[in-house]
Amino acid sequence: MKQLTGFIPIAALPPSTAASAKQQLLETIEWLQSEGAATETNLKLLTAIVESILWSEESYTRFLQCGFDAAIELFDISSQNWEFEESTSSPYNLRNWDEYEQLQQTRALLSTTQHRH
Repeated sequence: MKQLTGFIPIAALPPSTAASAKQQLLETIEWLQSEGAATETNLKLLTAIVESILWSEESYTRFLQCGFDAAIELFDISSQNWEFEESTSSPYNLRNWDEYEQLQQTRALLSTTQHRH
């Protein structure tokens, strides 16, 4: 499917389950390897991201924003032929996630405190 359409259907993504975050990360790395995307550069970037989010709340927020931006773009591409209501109410639409709303609030707070300094 990826070769034909240029994107991966939602069903092909690793499922979000109740498994531990560590297990999900390991499964994602295995999935990247099976898709031929676990290049040395990609794995180094993944390691750098994981290390950077430990340094500050700002780094973690930037990491989340980058991840949400990429995931939203993928969702928008893969759901472009859906009915509008189906797309906007879908549980796969990250804009519906509480975590996304919290990120938007955190970014607004960080933005406000940065402008005061």
